Amino acid sequence: MYIFYLFAAILLGILIIVHEVGHFLAARISGVRVERFSIGFGPKIVSFVRGDTEYAISLIPLGGYVKMAGAEHIADPSGAEPWTFVAKPIALRAFIVAAGPVTNFVWAIVITSLVLMIAGSPTLGQSIIDEVTPGSRAQQAGLVGGDLIVAVGGVDVDTWRDVYEELDGVGEDFTLWVIGDAGGERREIRVDMSASDDPDAEPVVLGITPRIPPVIGDVMRGGPADRAGLRSGDRIVSIAGNAVSTWYELGDLIHERPLEETKIVWERDGVSMSAVLVPEEGEGQADAETKAVGLIGIMRPWETRRLGPWHALTTGVSISVSTISQIGRFIWGLVTRQVSSEQLGGPIRVIQMASESARWGGSYFFMFMAVLSLNLCLINLLPLPILDGGHLLLLLLEKLRRRTLTERQLLIWQQVGIAFFGVLMVFLLVRDLIGL
Repeated sequence: MYIFYLFAAILLGILIIVHEVGHFLAARISGVRVERFSIGFGPKIVSFVRGDTEYAISLIPLGGYVKMAGAEHIADPSGAEPWTFVAKPIALRAFIVAAGPVTNFVWAIVITSLVLMIAGSPTLGQSIIDEVTPGSRAQQAGLVGGDLIVAVGGVDVDTWRDVYEELDGVGEDFTLWVIGDAGGERREIRVDMSASDDPDAEPVVLGITPRIPPVIGDVMRGGPADRAGLRSGDRIVSIAGNAVSTWYELGDLIHERPLEETKIVWERDGVSMSAVLVPEEGEGQADAETKAVGLIGIMRPWETRRLGPWHALTTGVSISVSTISQIGRFIWGLVTRQVSSEQLGGPIRVIQMASESARWGGSYFFMFMAVLSLNLCLINLLPLPILDGGHLLLLLLEKLRRRTLTERQLLIWQQVGIAFFGVLMVFLLVRDLIGL
């Protein structure tokens, strides 16, 4: 399965190139001469010169850089040549610095939009309710398991995606139309989602769970299910002698058996098949805590709907904005210690996740690329030394102070950044190795 680590290297290489191309193009547009465009750091492995620029692949593949003429003399702009970085106005220099992260953001939108156009947008299928949470607003309104939601707020719906999209636009009081499990006439259900006046009351939740059959959607290449012969479309009948009728039952039975031999019975085209496999140990969430769970490398069944170009683009923008907002909240949670640093992955963990996304298939691989690109965008905008955000902070200080920092001040700034990120990288590498 080492071939998938090659895909991980390709993914990281593409994102590095995208980021540096942003800086490169912005510099060229601004009339700044680029002396070197390097993928990786340290000694050069291979290089060639085209025009005024040397293009290189370097030994340490943990990023890349664009070396612009005059950038190293930022503290002394006097007498600088017009094609140097330091000779340009602050606004142009900020444009060049910000172009890398912005290009990562645009790249994520492009990738997401193309996946939605080519592979389609996933949905959970027909909007049948599996369970209703006791005491929830759904139960109070009269919804029960097996109800088929056919309209939300007067708008007809066919799938759970339709339901979720319409629920986003309703207020605290809305109407659902449903048909019971045994069929019959449509029922009108009024749902009250208004918050309680009691500050100690539980959060308001609708409390419905989609009904998902125990049918395999996707199988991860090389995983336990793949090695046992399970394929997309197979319907799981039982696990370790326990009959299953929903995806949630299937998941619970697998999760409680990490590293245990487990017999699985399934049906394919009406033919019963079985195998014994050993779920791999992975991480899962239970009661807001991370614990070891069993995983066999299968995904729930999805129905996909290909989107037109404009719909795909607008949805891609919406997904990217939502994702980068979640990343921002995660980073803020780390800073305020509301989020455990255990959830922070290092370079080895990123490579593992990239490799795993490739094992799931093309659409998963490219969507992970989009998410990682958004991570690079936001992380690079943090106002920390040696990051693009740190450079933007220096330009803002220069604008406010009407003068640049001294050579000594710049050296201290850079040394602090190198020391901080050096320690952080070692910490993440050690923790990733322990996790292996």
